[in-house]
Amino acid sequence: VPDIVLSAIDADVIKTYVSLGLGVGVVASVAYDKEQDRNLELIQVPDLFPSNTTRIAVRRGTYLRSYAHAFIEKVCPDVGEESIKSALKSQNGGEA
Repeated sequence: VPDIVLSAIDADVIKTYVSLGLGVGVVASVAYDKEQDRNLELIQVPDLFPSNTTRIAVRRGTYLRSYAHAFIEKVCPDVGEESIKSALKSQNGGEA
């Protein structure tokens, strides 16, 4: 049974606790930056937690500003701006 003495919602707070030597932190792998978190060690535990799916929904037929395209491309690097625009125009298109 784990002995949880501290909890925090923000990954940066958890990483700060670990940096201060207060124990072990559990954060999503996307919260770990190899350059910024040089004093921390990332240990992958894929069998310990189930995978998590995140979806982005956009209303078909709307205009997306450049920052929205940039955000989608950051989350889904394999999806380019042209495929996003194409999906938004499509009548029968799937998720964008």
